[in-house]
Amino acid sequence: MSDARLTSREKRGGAAGAASRRWRFALVAGAALVACGLLVWWQGMQRATAQASEGSALCQAVLADLDATVPASGPAAEEDPAALPVAQLEGVDVVGRLVCKDALLDLPVATLGEDASLVPALEEGNDGELVVRVPAWLAREAGLDALKAGDRLVFVQVNGARRTFSVADAGTTSADFNDNFDLLVYTEGSFGEKTWVGCSQSS
Repeated sequence: MSDARLTSREKRGGAAGAASRRWRFALVAGAALVACGLLVWWQGMQRATAQASEGSALCQAVLADLDATVPASGPAAEEDPAALPVAQLEGVDVVGRLVCKDALLDLPVATLGEDASLVPALEEGNDGELVVRVPAWLAREAGLDALKAGDRLVFVQVNGARRTFSVADAGTTSADFNDNFDLLVYTEGSFGEKTWVGCSQSS
């Protein structure tokens, strides 16, 4: 038989070898992809942990400053979020704090434009609506999902003025907000889902 001609057994052996090499390559490539994915996940977890640690320390410092500076009472509350008085505390422009004794919730609230990944901050809402975005790590710590209908929340401005709200509804959505609440507090998850609590102002 000529060297140029292969038997069926030799052909099958060559094909099996090529298939085996492709299979080994696929395994190696798959393992590399899994390793890369785990590395990205680990780095994300490290960043999230560092951010939560930094944010927690900052929030506690801001709350301590509010304890020391906010008077026990103040003028009539300002209902226009854009006109709220501002105090700079720990390098953050703060408009007040949101407190709910029913759920042991106590959150500093920064002004519109501050980094809401570290400190809860105001966001644009409907006309006159107070919208507070809470970092996901803090929402879990503060028990945002524990708020229930009828719970009372008090927004205390940096000048001591107070507005009282009561929880009217809560839920989760992936869509844009379309509501008529006086106060909307929410957090956003990793995949864009928003867990929210809507409140009406109490008389």
